[in-house]
Amino acid sequence: MARTIKKNVKQDILKSVEELVAKIGVNSISLGDIAKKCDISKGTLYYYYSSKDDIIFDIIVKHVKELEEEYLEWIERHKEDLTPERFLGVIFNKGVKLFDRAKMHIFLINECIKGNDMLRDKFNELWFAWQKKLEVGVLQAFKDIEDAESFAYLLMLIIDGLAIQEVMQGKFIGDDKLIEVVKKIGEKQC
Repeated sequence: MARTIKKNVKQDILKSVEELVAKIGVNSISLGDIAKKCDISKGTLYYYYSSKDDIIFDIIVKHVKELEEEYLEWIERHKEDLTPERFLGVIFNKGVKLFDRAKMHIFLINECIKGNDMLRDKFNELWFAWQKKLEVGVLQAFKDIEDAESFAYLLMLIIDGLAIQEVMQGKFIGDDKLIEVVKKIGEKQC
């Protein structure tokens, strides 16, 4: 009996890897585990992805695109009543806490540090593109800011730091306190 061909194999692979990452972590996953979870052969898996890094990167890209869409829609809906506190609360929450993304984010950074040049180049491209998207909100939330680009860069660094704390299950100073401190920094730029 012939197997039925799945139309969305690539989407199934990404979904399966997301589930595996949530269950056992990025480093513990092998391509064999992925093929088994997807009920496909390793050859089929290699047809779509040449490495685990490529799969993880595609998951990050998928999540960032979803995040960007939500973020830009949110900015558009709130452009008339966007306060610095509201803006910072949303980006810190979405930037760190959604879809267990922090673990994959840290995995990518780790791979970049270890010398994976291909992933580092892709990651940097994604990082700076997201920084540019943050500038849109910065300019709306902090109406008279002098250097939106640098402030968005600072926000990206904070989000990276919060992602590390999330993975390490570190102690946070609290969202309200963090938002207040970062808001004061932004207002000094105005």
